[in-house]
Amino acid sequence: MNRSSNHVLRCSVMMKIGILCLGLMFAVPAFAREVETVLIVSIDALHPDALSEKTSPTLYALMRSGRYTLAGKSVDPPKTLIAHTAMMTGLTPEESGKQDNDWKPGMPQVARETLFDDARQRGFRTAFFYAKQKLGYLLSYAVDEHALARDDGIDMARAFFSKGGKRFAFLHVSGLEDAGTDYGWLSPEYLGELTYIDLELASLLADVGKRGTYLIVVTSDHAGHDRQHGTSHPDDFKLPLIIAADHNLPPLSAGAFHITGLKDIMQQMFAADEPLAMGKHELKQQ
Repeated sequence: MNRSSNHVLRCSVMMKIGILCLGLMFAVPAFAREVETVLIVSIDALHPDALSEKTSPTLYALMRSGRYTLAGKSVDPPKTLIAHTAMMTGLTPEESGKQDNDWKPGMPQVARETLFDDARQRGFRTAFFYAKQKLGYLLSYAVDEHALARDDGIDMARAFFSKGGKRFAFLHVSGLEDAGTDYGWLSPEYLGELTYIDLELASLLADVGKRGTYLIVVTSDHAGHDRQHGTSHPDDFKLPLIIAADHNLPPLSAGAFHITGLKDIMQQMFAADEPLAMGKHELKQQ
């Protein structure tokens, strides 16, 4: 999904207008009521140090309006399928049994309950759009709509949210891992790819903001260092967590966020009666 710099910076005026609208949308929380729309976005290989108002204005607007930590930690080893399984199930690789990073169609799929089960139990129609075939491991009866979407996952998510009713979507976005491997994590090319992804996400987030009461979560599976990832280097374990909504979010409690904690956080967000366990680096809601 690497893009040339001129492609990345296309429609800059439109992006500025879109970010302004997003800022206004997320700035005024509504009175708490039942959440009707949930979007979780996992930006594969996103290093938290890459996030800034310049490189990712859409995500930065979410950070300003909601809660976030840049001190999240992935599983060991910090690899895509292992990490997403931990994210979805709330279990460590040892607990879930998924300790390898491989899966192909026809192989056994996840046997543990996931975020999709939680959403279905609360009356949501669910969708999973993912850019890597191996994430098909996480499909189950609890997923109503799904697709391997290497380049058009954002468009598929927009189509999913264009219909009525309570809707829950998990969107996996790729591109940064290739940029990191080819040019290095936090390189100009890596940051340019993030800017492109950020621009593409703006329209989806605007759509979600129009659908009644919503909850948006943006996170990642792992980061990387130099041109490597999945090793024991400290940077490979890093990831961000951003939570934004059109209603008041529960208070955040201190403590390091681990990727296995997302499932519990989502359950707490639905209940809205317990503090969220997140990291120390957070921006309080205004």
